[in-house]
Amino acid sequence: MDTRGFYDEPADRYDLLYADWRASVARQGRALDALLSTALGPGPHTVLDNACGIGTQALGLAALGHRATGSPGPT
Repeated sequence: MDTRGFYDEPADRYDLLYADWRASVARQGRALDALLSTALGPGPHTVLDNACGIGTQALGLAALGHRATGSPGPT
């Protein structure tokens, strides 16, 4: 199975991967936002999440105002 198929097949069930999907996305976004702010100063920043998987980190960053683009990586 290629990368796209690997992630597309269970896409309608991603929210079941975490006990609280929204809290997990928010927690990951806050953690990465703190790292970005420490390294680059206050944002928002433009971020490429390469090999983003199901996108929880890109979604969390975007929710905080960053310009996040997710790429699933090679297929």
